[in-house]
Amino acid sequence: MPATAPRLHHLDAARALLLLLGLPFHVATKAIFESDPAATDFQQSLWIGGWASVTHAFRMFAFFMLAGYFAGMIRERKGTRVWLDERVRRLGLPFIASLLTLGAVQFQLQHIVLHRPSPPFMGLPLALDHLWFLVVLLGFCATYAAVPLARIAPGERMRRAMLLAGPESLVLLALLALWGLVRYAAEQVPAIPDAPIESLLWQQFLFHAAGFALGVIAWHARIGAQLFALRSRWIIPGIVMLLIPYLALDPLLRPALGKEIYPDLAGTLTLRAIELPLAMLMSLALFRLLAWAVKGPSRTISFFVDGALAIYLFHLIWAMLVLPQARALPVPAEVQWMTASSAVMLLAIASYLIVRSNGITSALFCGTMPAPNPKVSSQPSANAR
Repeated sequence: MPATAPRLHHLDAARALLLLLGLPFHVATKAIFESDPAATDFQQSLWIGGWASVTHAFRMFAFFMLAGYFAGMIRERKGTRVWLDERVRRLGLPFIASLLTLGAVQFQLQHIVLHRPSPPFMGLPLALDHLWFLVVLLGFCATYAAVPLARIAPGERMRRAMLLAGPESLVLLALLALWGLVRYAAEQVPAIPDAPIESLLWQQFLFHAAGFALGVIAWHARIGAQLFALRSRWIIPGIVMLLIPYLALDPLLRPALGKEIYPDLAGTLTLRAIELPLAMLMSLALFRLLAWAVKGPSRTISFFVDGALAIYLFHLIWAMLVLPQARALPVPAEVQWMTASSAVMLLAIASYLIVRSNGITSALFCGTMPAPNPKVSSQPSANAR
């Protein structure tokens, strides 16, 4: 696969979908874990807990895997310096702008509306919340940029492992399980004093490095077209085998199953060992499904690809404002959650439409300047990279 590899249109859909799946997830977690009083009816719902658990199992792994793949593609195509400068502009600028504006508003809303104070970031009254992924992604880009391209040369065994084509794949899944246990060990390191968010940040960097690294390797191994539309008879049985214990151990679902929110030590170690192998298999299943469903460019997909970042950046403010009203509705918790999630989606899309109409706000919150005549493009979207 040359550096000018054919575009995989379904990866555009995947990139947007993985961010947008975070909206109903954060509506649920804000209600359950970051509201006072907590939404115990949300926590005890099998539908809400099941959705949150299943999507959380693979969403960020798949996101960082795609990010690593596109990082390899664009770095090789444009050169390290140009690619890194572009990453700083497209990711760093929206992060700073969002942290200083949306983060400041979220910090206040957390206390005023949800009645549970938000921890500060860097000692300032700013809520990092969902913005952490931009910090971690920038850290991955900086780390990858420091590695000479000539040093990244995956061999045939690595290709077979990632394509689930032989016993090497079992080794890869075992290494992912081991990396999950490394995460558990990192969680036992004492937190940075008075800095819980900063402590969580480096743990997220460590844990999600696996997905980003596999995406980078997929590009350098020239297996993107195969990997992101992989046909393997092992994927579905593997998902079923790992998902059953995962759901029984996941704190997002345990209360709905009538169990204590956190498993015991053996359960926690089991959860950490299976979550990355499960995430990889579920990501491959999603990519395959999208490869079957998305055959070419689409105006709808292009709209959400271009807007996914801004929609995601704005959605948490709307979630905080909408949740109290949704929870006051005299309807079941599942209806409250779906109503709040739908309202948050519409309001976040409206926010994107507003900020993209101006060159400055588009650069600050979308990472790009608005196109004068938007069309369906045959080139990868900037936000899909």
